[in-house]
Amino acid sequence: MTDGGAVYRVLIVEDEVDIAEELSEMLVEELSDLGTLDIHVENDFDEAERLLETQAFDLVVLDVRDATRRGSTAHPNLQGRELYDRIAKTRWVPVVFCTGLAEQVSDLAQPPLVQVVPKNRLDDAVTAIREGLESGVPVLTRHITALVDEYVRGFLRDEIAPNWERLAAADRSQIAPALVHRLAAWLKENAVEALGAALGSSEDRVMGHASTARMYLMPPVTKHVTAADVLRDPQDGWWLVLTPACDLYEDLPGGGNRAAKAEYVRLAKAVPLSEAPLIDRWTKAGSPGKGSRERNAALEMFRDNNARYRILPKYLDIPDLLVDFEIVQSVPLAEVRSWTRVATLDSPFAEAMLTSHGHAVARIGTPVVDFENIKQSLGLDGKAKAADQNSVPNPRTTTKDTQQS
Repeated sequence: MTDGGAVYRVLIVEDEVDIAEELSEMLVEELSDLGTLDIHVENDFDEAERLLETQAFDLVVLDVRDATRRGSTAHPNLQGRELYDRIAKTRWVPVVFCTGLAEQVSDLAQPPLVQVVPKNRLDDAVTAIREGLESGVPVLTRHITALVDEYVRGFLRDEIAPNWERLAAADRSQIAPALVHRLAAWLKENAVEALGAALGSSEDRVMGHASTARMYLMPPVTKHVTAADVLRDPQDGWWLVLTPACDLYEDLPGGGNRAAKAEYVRLAKAVPLSEAPLIDRWTKAGSPGKGSRERNAALEMFRDNNARYRILPKYLDIPDLLVDFEIVQSVPLAEVRSWTRVATLDSPFAEAMLTSHGHAVARIGTPVVDFENIKQSLGLDGKAKAADQNSVPNPRTTTKDTQQS
């Protein structure tokens, strides 16, 4: 995914000038189909860090060893790795390590966004840079940043400035929460459509699953287990957290002293939809005509008012899942913390799921009450109304006709 005709800014951090110049020329020649490349070569690592703090780049090509600083073969100066660690915390961009010490950063590789190639294979470096730019991250980052900046400017201009006299008399610390909550709400309602318009129809593979992606926060936003988390246990089983979020909130070690109220986590079992017993029985029933009962039972799982089942649609690593409110377990929180948190259901899907579970376990059965007599007294009963109509003379019938009859 690239933004046709856009200018892509690439920073090459390399202390060997000849290699930096050769790579720069290769990029201009071989990646011209992606758009215009604005390539900046920096031979000083400290200056490269200053550039990354003040300017926006779409991708960084980074050497690992700074030959201008002292170091031995056994303990080389890994200035490039240190720089990566710092820029990843402030202005993260896709990185291609082009180095003679590939083994020193091989653990960082996360293709296509973080790649490691040997310095003596510049053709591979060009391929890696192409993959990084085509990943779509630079385009998305550019548009998301512009979208957020535009909204924040508008909020300050249209909401804060005209009301500053009133706001200044209140607690100014509340301005930041107001901005954050407004920004989050606005992005949730408008960002997908705005990004879709900015990216154009050619980016369907990014925006095409927006309705499904809207259900999940993936990876989870919170650092601790919370309500409506989608989990995988060590045996690769799927589970959905049902315990209220307020009982699970806790500060991370070193970040505070609030501990979770819950000692156990209540979990509903989830299975891939293809493995659900009702689906299995429908599949084994044979032809649709012979399996109508099994088919109807399977279709019941998809009803919004089904008291037992809920379906979570497929997205990325999550398959189509069937959540069963009749298979629920309580597992120690200390154990659940070690499980894999795949995603968290976003609002309002999380609240809807927890409410559905509440209805499932708190349903109260009552005998059927016959209201026919009430309907008849109100004239709402169809048969009674028809009978009443038959007893009323036809207004078109004359008195003479009535007497004759």
